[in-house]
Amino acid sequence: MPKYDRERVARLFDGMTDAKSVTGEHTGMFGQSIPQIAGQVAFEKLALNHEDVLLDVGTGTGEKAIAAARICRQVIGIDVSRKSLERARMKVDRESLDNVAFVYGGFEDPCAELDLTPYGITKILAVYSLHHLSDQLKKESLTTLAALLRRPGRMVIGDIMFFEDPNEHREEFDEVGYDAGDTDFPCRVEYLTYCLEQIGADVHVEQIHPLVGVVIAEFV
Repeated sequence: MPKYDRERVARLFDGMTDAKSVTGEHTGMFGQSIPQIAGQVAFEKLALNHEDVLLDVGTGTGEKAIAAARICRQVIGIDVSRKSLERARMKVDRESLDNVAFVYGGFEDPCAELDLTPYGITKILAVYSLHHLSDQLKKESLTTLAALLRRPGRMVIGDIMFFEDPNEHREEFDEVGYDAGDTDFPCRVEYLTYCLEQIGADVHVEQIHPLVGVVIAEFV
């Protein structure tokens, strides 16, 4: 089985960003595909307000971070795809937003380019990004992110996560955006819940699909 390869994942998303530059991007923030529905629900569950400082992990080309910047005091989006970050910065320039920044960083080292500890982060969002990590890296990364979160704070994860045996839903892999273990390594929803509860979170889960859900973790 292939193992997590950060550079490979970065190249994958660089390529996807290049493709979007040719084919165009969806103009609405959310759509009706399963990944988009998960993103919509996750964004709503953040319950953002004008005092929030949001960290968007795996921000991609910044759609959700930019939407959040219209609500929050400050937004920081991090990603391992530098081409995606370039596209996100172009969008910010077009919209003349001064409260959102896009910097290189990932789950394992969110502070790779910017020390996030002084920012007083109150909310963390991760949509369709955590599943690229191995289970052990998921656990370590969630601990790292939780340490950046001011209390009370909230972390919301919208992603591929298994509520049922994935082998019973193989015909739906494309629908949910799962590559069957090439660069995607989802886990059972119970494992995510366990990892978050171990670091002190009160966890609520909403199922979107047998293979996709949203986890809301409250830290008090």
